[in-house]
Amino acid sequence: MKNIINYYYNLNLLNLYEIGNKYCFTIDNNDYVFMIYNRPIDDAPLLYNLNMGLKERRIMVNDIITNKDNQIITLVNNIPYVLIHNTLRTKSITMNDLLYIQNNTINISGDKKLYRTDWIKMWSDKIDYYENEISHSARKYKLLSEVIDFYIGLGENAIEYLVDNNFEINDICLSHKRIDINKGSFDFYNPVNFIFDSRVRDFAEYIKNLFFYEKINFEILQNYLNYINFTRNEYILFVSRMLFPTNFFDQVDLILEGKCDEISLKKIIDKTSQYIAFVKNIFIYIIYNKRINIPIIEWILKKTD
Repeated sequence: MKNIINYYYNLNLLNLYEIGNKYCFTIDNNDYVFMIYNRPIDDAPLLYNLNMGLKERRIMVNDIITNKDNQIITLVNNIPYVLIHNTLRTKSITMNDLLYIQNNTINISGDKKLYRTDWIKMWSDKIDYYENEISHSARKYKLLSEVIDFYIGLGENAIEYLVDNNFEINDICLSHKRIDINKGSFDFYNPVNFIFDSRVRDFAEYIKNLFFYEKINFEILQNYLNYINFTRNEYILFVSRMLFPTNFFDQVDLILEGKCDEISLKKIIDKTSQYIAFVKNIFIYIIYNKRINIPIIEWILKKTD
């Protein structure tokens, strides 16, 4: 891989170390990562143009580096790779990172192909996919087959909550396909992970991440909610996003792709009851403490801790 990077990027690379599927190196005190590009190829020029636009606005993000042929993608054994200049050396993601991106990109404009605002369609398509896949693989995935209906039910509840409440997605900002607090700031500031969506998206996914890694309690969440100060419409989006079991479905994807065993679901399954209680407390706090009149979901409010 070192020779490939040297050739395509006109670099005199001496040392290279691999972390997962990422190849990392430093030249002249600048850090770089050569990584598999795991998005549609057609997105690449859109992401590059977005990256350049963010730099013009002096927003701190990592940089996509083109190769000697001025191409964003470099094929290695027919696998697409991209070179990223890691300009930010912080490690963990904090709420300040979210607020920095959101506050500096609110109402940003960009190519509509990068928008991910049609939550109902995306979630409905996802549920249809799992229903079809698991029905054909019930014998292979015994644990998954036993629990999938419950999580599909949660997803359908999230969709119904949006449909019933005439939601709108306004205040579009720079967002992420997914947030993983264990991957740290490199992935958070990597343009390959960027999309456009409501500011609620990243906030909710960040909170879910913290919960399942046992890095948040409800007092911390209250402080976040007091600072963020969502509108009524955004609280409806927030509740629906919290209810949709993204973390479970992401793990299912890894199982179906053969990247992990279904026993990995146990960590999520074992915390689901606590999580529903967490969502119940969110409802109570929004309605009775924040005094925001949003509709309730009866079965969650009846949930006993």
